Amino acid sequence: MRATSLLYCLLLWTTSGALEAQSGRVTGVVGTLTRTPGVVTAADGRTMEVESGALLVPESRARPTERVISIPYYRLRSTAAEPGTPIFLLAGGPGSSWIDQVENEANFDEVQFYRSNADVVLFDQRGAGHSLPNLGCDEHVDLPAELPLRIDILAAAIRDKAAACRDRWLAAGVDLQAYTTAENAADVDALRAALGYDRVTLIGGSYGSHLALALMRYFPESIERVVMHGIEGPDHTWDSPSGRLRAFNRHAAAVEASGALGARMPRGGLLEALRSVITRLDADPVLVRSGDGPDASEVVVDGTTVRLIAGFQAGQRNRPLAWPRFILDMYEGDYSLPAEAALAFREYPVDDPMHFMMDCSSGISPARAARYGNAPARGLLGDINWEYAELCGTWRAPDLGAGFRAPLRSAIPTVIVHGTWDTSTPIENAREVVATLENGQLVEVITGNHGALYNLYSHWEPIFDLLGAFLRGEEVRFPAEVRLQVEFDAPHAEP
Repeated sequence: MRATSLLYCLLLWTTSGALEAQSGRVTGVVGTLTRTPGVVTAADGRTMEVESGALLVPESRARPTERVISIPYYRLRSTAAEPGTPIFLLAGGPGSSWIDQVENEANFDEVQFYRSNADVVLFDQRGAGHSLPNLGCDEHVDLPAELPLRIDILAAAIRDKAAACRDRWLAAGVDLQAYTTAENAADVDALRAALGYDRVTLIGGSYGSHLALALMRYFPESIERVVMHGIEGPDHTWDSPSGRLRAFNRHAAAVEASGALGARMPRGGLLEALRSVITRLDADPVLVRSGDGPDASEVVVDGTTVRLIAGFQAGQRNRPLAWPRFILDMYEGDYSLPAEAALAFREYPVDDPMHFMMDCSSGISPARAARYGNAPARGLLGDINWEYAELCGTWRAPDLGAGFRAPLRSAIPTVIVHGTWDTSTPIENAREVVATLENGQLVEVITGNHGALYNLYSHWEPIFDLLGAFLRGEEVRFPAEVRLQVEFDAPHAEP
């Protein structure tokens, strides 16, 4: 039995509460912590000993009831002779599972590096991963493939299915309004205290950085140091159209300058080619056959479909020409990939309640919403925040308010690593966040993507000494910029 499956069974049967399958209810006493020796096995067969267990926390601290949540964790004791401040790893998502991720070989190596400096704790967030209850939706929409894709029709169909999922969990007694980043942060601090740590160091990327910033705001006395990457600031849950387009431009400019695509590169470059494709398909959608044999089907590909997938593979460093070739294929009339996407959108799955409740409660400030709504980049990309705009009302998430979204002012030593090719959380996010951190440092990774910290782990050896010293509490000055090379294919002309 794999380690994660073993942990799941232990949580079901040996914590101070058992999951009642139909109600999604965990019973037990708040504050109860279980500890069980265990072994984690990486995909390549390597193993490491862990302490595994779970902490029972209130489902809601704002609206207390008897309901509790089980937060699973792994603790890995440090291999250092004199360990530094314990490290808590904050997964992205929201709702990604560090307990699952640690079995990946690269993540296994990452954790081993951290524990060479301090104890390491990884856990799953409330409502997701191996936490109990685990909130999910089985619903998906079913739209006709022979009609053009319209966001308003897609959103209406998703709202109906999302409402059914919401009502099912509400009928089971789950307080969905308790699944917010504020409660998530309180869970992390409760786990810190239960494990006997006075202060901890946080490492988190993407939504993990959003959670880290909330912990810095609400529990500053518990935080020693912070490392973040792929920044989602307090007011960055909704995506920036202009920031995404600028990241596209940086990727496109590097490809165009390389000459790697030869004669395929049209006049005006990649983004002009993308604009031409969207304009063409807005005016004249095409019917495309997707798949082979008896499973083949025909679907309409239109400008809406292309806008929704415009960033497919953009920002990749290991395959920097994948996104440009995708655009040029469409420009030259090959719509096979957008046809696959078009079919997928017509069977769109409803995301889990935890994901939407976390994101929708974090929300967006009125000033930023107005700025995004008027961004010229929407002319090319459309409304990249349509899911929030169309669906948050259905989930009825609470609003964490202006105070939650305000710039964080903090003196906690913080290092931010962020890539200039990050199309998910653009570099401007990091520049905005670091501006109000008294002891913050920003390392801009030129050609780095959403996993910029991992780009450094793979391609810039000095990061290990610098970050190790920082994690041990030393005063470290990181470079403001690290330029990583990108290997493009040899130049060639393609028809």
